[in-house]
Amino acid sequence: MAKNITHMNDLISVVIPTYNRASLITDALESVYAQNYRPIELIVVDDGSTDETETIVKQWKAIHTNDNFEVQFIRQQNQGGNPARNNGIEHACGKYIAFLDSDDAWHPEKLTKQLSCFDDPEVGGVYCGVQHMDFTTGKTLEPNKRSYPEGWLLRSILIRDITAQTSAYIIRKDVFKKVGQFDITLQARQDWDMWIRLASGFKIAAVSEALVNFREHTGIRTASDPMKEISAYRTIRKKYAHLLKQASLSCRLQARSSYWKRMGRVHYKHNSLKTSKGYLYACGAILVWPLDFDAWAAGLGMLLPKNFRQNLHRVWNTIFGATPFAIRSH
Repeated sequence: MAKNITHMNDLISVVIPTYNRASLITDALESVYAQNYRPIELIVVDDGSTDETETIVKQWKAIHTNDNFEVQFIRQQNQGGNPARNNGIEHACGKYIAFLDSDDAWHPEKLTKQLSCFDDPEVGGVYCGVQHMDFTTGKTLEPNKRSYPEGWLLRSILIRDITAQTSAYIIRKDVFKKVGQFDITLQARQDWDMWIRLASGFKIAAVSEALVNFREHTGIRTASDPMKEISAYRTIRKKYAHLLKQASLSCRLQARSSYWKRMGRVHYKHNSLKTSKGYLYACGAILVWPLDFDAWAAGLGMLLPKNFRQNLHRVWNTIFGATPFAIRSH
């Protein structure tokens, strides 16, 4: 149960953008319906699917719509995830908006636990932990032990994305009037871009539990396209350069190191890019800010065999995931 009943009975709008997820979306829908919180308004924005997604959602809607659980289905021409999320925001009637990708799923108590964090009027958004799962086997892929920064996070979030992806967030609807909607020019890392703007005007709170299942599968995710990710990182750095200029020298150096570290990991991970360039980026990250343990981990990890590196990563974060010695991905 929530700590306080102040926010109970406030309508929450859940926005699910989807594209060709006929084989996955039912689990996402069921996880929203299974929430122990009501009332909920579920808004599914179909970004021009060419499979049976629309049919499946409409059949599900016919069975599940009731007085405390309303379902909207919106179809738009294929434009991408950001326009779909923005379309959902514009149609939302709730005081709070939660986002769920159509290939992820929530734990039943997610919304209830997050809602209590809005007792602080300065909080604009609340995130929770995420558990990476294999869709086919249900096997846990990574330990979810981690730190959960909260409060006024702008300085830290300018350095790197320290919170969580979109499926882990619930945000007050009026926040979007002040910080804007998702940037439709970005093809990746639109969540990090939004959290920077959120942190520039509001506190961010956290529920320190993994209440979202991020389900790894063979379908397309943005992270599978390295050029989109690289372009997004560069765009975000330029977009918020004015904020970094106002920050301390250590913050600027850490942000530069973090950027080079991520570029190194992207180049090393994808065979279509130059692996040698990945090494150079990793070395640059260490030279710019040698106090970052994860920069050393990124560089040294490139020298290890893949299976050994992945097993070491998993064991290491099981022990050190909630400390400054965690090995991160961003």
